[in-house]
Amino acid sequence: MPFEDELGEALRRAGDGFTADRHALVEAGERRGRRLVARRRAAVIGGSVLSLALIGAVGAYTGGLLDGTGRVEIAAPPEPSGGGSGRSGGPELPPGGTGAVSAAQLVEVFKGLLPGGTLSVEHANGTGGHGAGVAGVYDDGKGGVAIRLTLVAVDPKGSMADIATRCKKKEVRPDDACMTEQLADGSRLLTQQGYVAQNPAIDIKEWRAALVTPQGFLVELSEKNAPPMETTTSSRPNPPLSPAQLRAVVTSDKWQPALNDMPPAVQLPGRTP
Repeated sequence: MPFEDELGEALRRAGDGFTADRHALVEAGERRGRRLVARRRAAVIGGSVLSLALIGAVGAYTGGLLDGTGRVEIAAPPEPSGGGSGRSGGPELPPGGTGAVSAAQLVEVFKGLLPGGTLSVEHANGTGGHGAGVAGVYDDGKGGVAIRLTLVAVDPKGSMADIATRCKKKEVRPDDACMTEQLADGSRLLTQQGYVAQNPAIDIKEWRAALVTPQGFLVELSEKNAPPMETTTSSRPNPPLSPAQLRAVVTSDKWQPALNDMPPAVQLPGRTP
């Protein structure tokens, strides 16, 4: 199954459940523009390709779709029009989640898993659509930084799941550290200490952990060593959470109620079970 098809379907599926701040999306696109290597493959330099594919899942493009007010927003899915989905080709989307876990509840779980400090939420979505997440600023007392949590269903045997949990060799600017491991329950876990760009002049680091479960769920947490709107210069030597702390957050069983309320990932034509 071509990755381009899977990525396009994930973008459509996630985007169907959320609205976007267009002005902020343009700004975010400009900031991320340098990180696109190829349009068709949507490869992000030094970052997570999956984060791009899951724009709608958190309603935030690496903090770009945030209104800056600090309020928690729950984006409502569009009302269906008569006569079916109105789309040509592609699998039919299943219904979204029931909303059993609200944005506010998800934020509280997230705060409880962070090692102290303060979390200023700029955007959050509960499980009423096809994905959930939180984006904002985390401050451990040494300076606030961008942080983003994503929960969404993925095909555990698909290209996106593979890319989310695979270390990639970078010739220009290698990661400081990257490791993929398989857990006892069959989940795949990646912990990565990398950079937002391959250009050494941009000293912003991006550390993340990504967990893909055999049941078809992704939990991804990423952090930087700079505030959300900063694009070139870091505000502190390293992001606040260590790889072990990132790992502890994404592997927590406290996400299970939210994950259980999500619809299964769409399997595209050509997918081999």
